[in-house]
Amino acid sequence: EHESDDDSYEVLDLTEYARRHHWWNRVFGRNSGPIVEKYSVATQIVMGGVTGWCAGFLFQKVGKLAATAVGGGFLLLQVCSISCFI
Repeated sequence: EHESDDDSYEVLDLTEYARRHHWWNRVFGRNSGPIVEKYSVATQIVMGGVTGWCAGFLFQKVGKLAATAVGGGFLLLQVCSISCFI
C-alpha cells in the first residue's frame, strides 16, 4: 500500500549537529559565540538604542526623498498633460 510521508523524512537536530561540527569556530574563531556572552545588558541596550535611532533617522530621510520624487513626478505629469505633451 501507500507509505506515509512521515516515514520518509529524517529528523535532524541542529543543536546536536552544531556540537559535532566545529567548523564555525574554525571560520569565526572561539570568541564568536552569541552576543549575550560578550557584552553586559546595559551595553546591549545602548547599542540597540543607537542602531535603532540611526535606522530611524535613515528611513526618515529616505522616506522624505521618496515622497518628494513621487510628488514631483505626479506634478511633472500634470504639467506635461496641460502642455499637450502627453
